[in-house]
Amino acid sequence: MSESNRQQQQRVLRSMTHRSQNTGGGADASSASADTESWMVAYLDLMSLLLAFFIIMGALSHAKNGVNMQGKEKNIESQSTPGKPVSMDATVKRQGQKSGMNQSMQKIIGSNSLGGMVDVHVDPGQVRLQMKAGLLFPGGGATLTAKGKAALNKLASIFSESIGRINVEGHSDNLPINTAQYHSNWGLSAARAVSVVEELIALGVPAARLHASAYGDTRPRASNDSPEGRAKNRRVEFVLEIGQEFIHQRKRTLRQSGTAVLH
Repeated sequence: MSESNRQQQQRVLRSMTHRSQNTGGGADASSASADTESWMVAYLDLMSLLLAFFIIMGALSHAKNGVNMQGKEKNIESQSTPGKPVSMDATVKRQGQKSGMNQSMQKIIGSNSLGGMVDVHVDPGQVRLQMKAGLLFPGGGATLTAKGKAALNKLASIFSESIGRINVEGHSDNLPINTAQYHSNWGLSAARAVSVVEELIALGVPAARLHASAYGDTRPRASNDSPEGRAKNRRVEFVLEIGQEFIHQRKRTLRQSGTAVLH
């Protein structure tokens, strides 16, 4: 083989080697590029999943807080205090309960032959019974009349069937009084309240349940400008702090005695 042929073969071998090296380097670069793209895709997928997860958790958290706030608002409406707005449903429900309790109390009063002698007023947590002072006392006096004692005897039978506190309140009109025994309406209203309390104790009502208060002419029920209004203001009130329990217990007693009870 001539020298020129050898040189030509060497050039061909070098050329093939160079191509092979170039071809291998390209494959390595392609492989590295493919690996890099696969890693980035996996990373982006993971970030997308994490983002979606946090979005869902945030939405659930806000939804839960919204439900809790609605529940608190309903609870506040149902347990509203005087001076604060109440929901329409709570107002209607309270008025229905008050009306039903008032009717039940009127029937109880009637069943004890006290109809027409006692006015019933139902307030939240208490029942207020009003008797005109003229049914219990002579004018300007604090000594119970026979008619007054008979009325208190009937009231005592009602009070004995409950366990709540009873506040006896004495009230008067605004006409000044100045007698040897009572120098003001305060003294007269206080003496009348004490006389009623003492009579109820004598009739068997526990003394621990009774409390006497006097208000004079400071809490009128009607205008003092007319004789009729002043007659309404001269009164003794019995405040029973017992609520619905009193009504239920009284109904049970009436059923046990065979007395018909209307609902």
